[in-house]
Amino acid sequence: MRRTYKIQPRPADLGSGWNLKLYEDDQEAGGGAYPVQKEDPHAGMEWWNGLPETRRAHWLVMAASAMPAAARHAYLLAEAYNDAMGEGESWSACPP
Repeated sequence: MRRTYKIQPRPADLGSGWNLKLYEDDQEAGGGAYPVQKEDPHAGMEWWNGLPETRRAHWLVMAASAMPAAARHAYLLAEAYNDAMGEGESWSACPP
Protein backbone atom coordinates (compact mmCIF):
# COMPACT_ATOMS: atom_id res chain seq x y z
CA MET A 1 0.00 0.00 0.00
CA ARG A 2 1.16 3.46 -0.87
CA ARG A 3 0.27 6.45 1.30
CA THR A 4 0.43 10.00 0.00
CA TYR A 5 -1.10 13.37 0.78
CA LYS A 6 -2.03 16.64 -0.87
CA ILE A 7 -2.25 20.11 0.65
CA GLN A 8 -4.42 22.72 -1.05
CA PRO A 9 -5.40 26.27 -0.07
CA ARG A 10 -8.69 26.82 1.73
CA PRO A 11 -10.98 29.54 0.39
CA ALA A 12 -10.61 32.89 2.15
CA ASP A 13 -14.32 32.91 3.00
CA LEU A 14 -13.70 29.77 5.08
CA GLY A 15 -10.93 31.50 7.01
CA SER A 16 -8.04 30.74 4.64
CA GLY A 17 -5.40 28.19 5.58
CA TRP A 18 -5.01 24.73 4.10
CA ASN A 19 -6.94 21.53 3.39
CA LEU A 20 -5.10 18.25 3.78
CA LYS A 21 -6.22 15.14 1.91
CA LEU A 22 -4.75 11.76 2.79
CA TYR A 23 -4.61 9.01 0.16
CA GLU A 24 -4.04 5.29 0.37
CA ASP A 25 -3.39 3.68 -3.01
CA ASP A 26 -4.75 6.81 -4.70
CA GLN A 27 -8.05 6.58 -2.81
CA GLU A 28 -8.95 9.38 -0.41
CA ALA A 29 -8.70 8.03 3.14
CA GLY A 30 -9.11 11.11 5.29
CA GLY A 31 -7.82 14.58 5.84
CA GLY A 32 -8.50 17.77 7.68
CA ALA A 33 -8.66 21.54 7.65
CA TYR A 34 -5.83 23.73 8.92
CA PRO A 35 -7.27 27.24 9.13
CA VAL A 36 -5.35 30.37 9.98
CA GLN A 37 -6.18 30.97 13.62
CA LYS A 38 -7.92 34.20 14.49
CA GLU A 39 -6.30 35.98 17.37
CA ASP A 40 -6.32 39.11 19.45
CA PRO A 41 -4.54 41.94 17.55
CA HIS A 42 -2.45 42.58 20.66
CA ALA A 43 -0.90 39.11 20.28
CA GLY A 44 0.12 40.01 16.75
CA MET A 45 1.73 43.24 17.89
CA GLU A 46 3.62 41.42 20.65
CA TRP A 47 4.86 38.95 18.04
CA TRP A 48 5.92 41.81 15.75
CA ASN A 49 7.64 43.77 18.50
CA GLY A 50 9.57 40.69 19.58
CA LEU A 51 11.03 40.01 16.14
CA PRO A 52 14.51 41.13 15.13
CA GLU A 53 14.68 43.34 12.02
CA THR A 54 15.77 40.45 9.78
CA ARG A 55 12.72 38.35 10.71
CA ARG A 56 10.44 41.37 10.27
CA ALA A 57 11.87 41.87 6.79
CA HIS A 58 11.42 38.18 5.98
CA TRP A 59 7.73 38.14 6.94
CA LEU A 60 7.04 41.42 5.15
CA VAL A 61 8.52 39.92 1.98
CA MET A 62 6.47 36.73 2.47
CA ALA A 63 3.34 38.87 2.84
CA ALA A 64 4.27 41.10 -0.12
CA SER A 65 3.19 44.00 2.07
CA ALA A 66 4.63 46.67 4.32
CA MET A 67 1.93 46.10 6.95
CA PRO A 68 2.81 44.20 10.13
CA ALA A 69 -0.70 42.68 10.22
CA ALA A 70 -0.11 41.17 6.76
CA ALA A 71 3.26 39.83 7.93
CA ARG A 72 1.55 38.18 10.91
CA HIS A 73 -1.03 36.63 8.61
CA ALA A 74 1.75 35.26 6.38
CA TYR A 75 3.40 33.78 9.47
CA LEU A 76 0.15 32.17 10.66
CA LEU A 77 -0.49 30.83 7.15
CA ALA A 78 2.98 29.26 7.12
CA GLU A 79 2.38 27.75 10.57
CA ALA A 80 -0.90 26.22 9.39
CA TYR A 81 0.85 24.80 6.32
CA ASN A 82 3.61 23.30 8.47
CA ASP A 83 0.99 21.66 10.70
CA ALA A 84 -0.76 20.16 7.67
CA MET A 85 2.53 18.99 6.18
CA GLY A 86 3.58 17.40 9.47
CA GLU A 87 0.34 15.42 9.58
CA GLY A 88 0.75 14.42 5.93
CA GLU A 89 4.34 13.31 6.47
CA SER A 90 3.31 11.26 9.51
CA TRP A 91 0.56 9.64 7.45
CA SER A 92 2.83 8.77 4.53
CA ALA A 93 5.62 7.44 6.79
CA CYS A 94 3.35 5.23 8.90
CA PRO A 95 2.84 1.69 7.66
CA PRO A 96 -0.82 0.85 6.89
